[in-house]
Amino acid sequence: MVTLFIGGSRSGKSRLAERYAATRRKDRLLYVATLRHGGERENLERIKRHRAMRAGRSFETIELYTPDELDRWCDEIDGEDRPVVLLDCLGIMLSQGKYSESDGGQWTEIENRVVESATMGALKKLAQKTEELIIVAPDIFKAKAPDPSTDRYMQLLGQVLQSIVETLEASVVEVIAGIPIIRRDRTGALTRFVDQGDN
Repeated sequence: MVTLFIGGSRSGKSRLAERYAATRRKDRLLYVATLRHGGERENLERIKRHRAMRAGRSFETIELYTPDELDRWCDEIDGEDRPVVLLDCLGIMLSQGKYSESDGGQWTEIENRVVESATMGALKKLAQKTEELIIVAPDIFKAKAPDPSTDRYMQLLGQVLQSIVETLEASVVEVIAGIPIIRRDRTGALTRFVDQGDN
């Protein structure tokens, strides 16, 4: 089972996804953190904020930054264990998979089809080994891309999100100002979660 939480920046999507994951947990609740801080203050503060939100929810945290790293980690998961996995954030993982920095500091842009194939391969594998896979993704589609490279990234994210919904048959909840709006609920779990209130 796959559930997609999508929303704009600071929409509350991560907070809601974490609360939802806590209601879905079995014996293990894993959090795949994707943000590579690189020593940047803003990223460090963001990581600290997300760690505080997870406190007390019994998450085991795994740091994976690219689709290739996610794929290799999937091979290590015991399929009998079937944990609940929360991946936050898909958009960051895609950007880190699309743009690769060489030792000399030069950036290379990887073709969308290559990144999409690697991402969907890893997500399919992960979905098969988990009780539930919960994915957090950004909604960045309301603004016009400022340059061709960003436009290609937006196309990549949009295509991967569509593939998650179609291929993995994901349930979808959109988060606006902390309010969950169910777009597709394949099992009824999202509806029960929202109806409980106090999200």
